[in-house]
Amino acid sequence: MTRDMNEGPASLGAMVRSIKELRATPDDVLIAEHDRRAQNTVAGTNYYTDELERRERRRAIEASDRLARRAYRLAWSNTILAAVAAVAAIVALLR
Repeated sequence: MTRDMNEGPASLGAMVRSIKELRATPDDVLIAEHDRRAQNTVAGTNYYTDELERRERRRAIEASDRLARRAYRLAWSNTILAAVAAVAAIVALLR
């Protein structure tokens, strides 16, 4: 079994990215690094999958937020249309 030079307790600092670097790394790069390291290690791959899951949760939250904003706008539109309909009904009754 071959060992990656960046793996092992002596080079732990070289294995782990800072949070800023990790979050700036594109998904494809993380996936490639995970796949490369997974061939030579038993532990430590959760580092990449956890980051990918975090990104997926963030995207889901952003999509949910967009949906909530659209629903809010739709509710206001419905309120305005209901008010206009009520005014039209009152005007029709008074004629």
